[in-house]
Amino acid sequence: MKKFSLLSLLIIASMILAACGSTAPETTQAPVVEEPVVEEPVDKGSCPLAVEDGAVITFSGWGDESEQKVYRDSIERFKSVCPGVTVNYTPVPADFQTKMKAQMAGGTAPDVFYVDDQLMTAFAPSEQIMPLDDLMAEAGVSTDDFLASLMPIYQLNGKTYALPKDWGTLGLIYIPKAFADAGIDEPTADWTWDDVRAAANTIAEKGNYGGFCMGNDWARFLPIALSYGGSYATADYTTATLDTPEVLEAANLVADMFEEGSLVRPVDLSTGWCGEAIGLEAVAMTTEGGWMVNTMKNTYPDVEWKAVEIPAGPVKKADVIFVNGIGVNAATPYPKAAAAFLFYVTGFDNQAEIVKTGFAYSTHPSQADLIVDENDKAIAQGGLLPDSVVAFWGPNTGKVNDAVSQALERIFLGDQTVEEAFAQAQTEAQTVLSE
Repeated sequence: MKKFSLLSLLIIASMILAACGSTAPETTQAPVVEEPVVEEPVDKGSCPLAVEDGAVITFSGWGDESEQKVYRDSIERFKSVCPGVTVNYTPVPADFQTKMKAQMAGGTAPDVFYVDDQLMTAFAPSEQIMPLDDLMAEAGVSTDDFLASLMPIYQLNGKTYALPKDWGTLGLIYIPKAFADAGIDEPTADWTWDDVRAAANTIAEKGNYGGFCMGNDWARFLPIALSYGGSYATADYTTATLDTPEVLEAANLVADMFEEGSLVRPVDLSTGWCGEAIGLEAVAMTTEGGWMVNTMKNTYPDVEWKAVEIPAGPVKKADVIFVNGIGVNAATPYPKAAAAFLFYVTGFDNQAEIVKTGFAYSTHPSQADLIVDENDKAIAQGGLLPDSVVAFWGPNTGKVNDAVSQALERIFLGDQTVEEAFAQAQTEAQTVLSE
C-alpha cells in the first residue's frame, strides 16, 4: 500500500504541472524505490485553464507609460500562475481603434486586446472576437463576478465577447487655495450644480482663478444631464432623447455659465485639458476621474487638490461610468492560453493589485473597499450611485456621443442657440440609432 500511495502522489503532481504548461520530470527507472524524494512544488496559484503547449500570445492596448506599467506588472503576475504561456506586450498609445480594425482586416490583430464600445460594435456581430461563455464556464468565471452595470456593453445575442478590465467615473476636483482666496467654503459631497455655479462666479469675479473648467465633452455633460432627469437615448437604444426639456435645461445651465464667465474651456486657459488646468492652478474646479491621483502625484506633486462626489441636480445625483474591456481574437491559434490570460488579468487577484496602484477601480463589487487614496475614494462614489450609467446607447454609441459634443461646441462658438444645437444633435443621433 505504501508504494501505491507514493506512485499516486507522483501522478497527481505530474497532472498539476501539466495543467500549468510545465513538463513533469522524467523517471529513469521503475518506481521500485521504497522512499523516493519528491520535491514539493512552489504554490503559485492555479492557471485559469489547461492551456495549449508552447503557447505564445500577443496582448495589445492603449495607454501612457503609467498604464503600460500596470499591464507589464500584470503579465509578470500571470507568468507565475501560467508559466507555460509567453505573453508579448505591444502597446498602441494612439489611434488604437483604427489600428485594430486595420489589423483585424489584414489578419494580423493581436491574440488579446482592449475592447471598447467601438471595437465591440466592429467585431462582435461577425464574431471576430471570440465568445467567451464556454471557456468562462470551464474556468469557473461568471458574469456575476463583475459589476452588473459594466456587462451589457460586452454582451450580444446572449453571448459574452469581452470582460471589463477596469472602470472609472467623475468627481468634482478643486483647488482649496482658490476657495480660500475667494473667501468661500470648499465643496462638499452635498453640493448641487447650482452651488458649483455660485462658487465659480465668485471665484471668477475675484480674478485670480478661472471658476469651473469644462470643454465640449459629452462625458462631462452627461452627469449634468442625468441629474436634471435627462439621458441621451431610451433604454432600448432606439430613440434619441437629446431635445427633451430635461437635456435642454441642463444644456442651458452650461451655456449660461459660459456666457457669464463662470465656466471656462481648456483652450481659454491655454491648456490641453481641464486636469492640466487644475495642475497649473489656473482654475478652481472641474470634473475629472481617478486618473487625477497619478497625474497630480507625478506631474504636479506640489499642488494641493481635493475631490468630492459629483454634484446633484434638481432631480437626482448621477454619474457617468467609463468602462473598457479585454477580448480574444477569434483567430488566435491559442484560444485557451489567450482566455486564461484574459481571465487572470480581469480576475479578483490581479484586479486587487491594480487598485493599489491608483490606476483604476476593480470591476468586482466585492473589492470596492480596496481604494486607499481619499480623493480617489471620493471620486469613485459617483460610479456607485444607483442612477449612474455606463454611457452606452447601442452599436452607434460613439456617434451619439459625438453629436452631443458637437452641439456643445456650436453653443460655445455662438453658432447656434441651445435649442438649435440640440435639435440638430437629436436629428443626427436619431439617424444613427435608426440604422
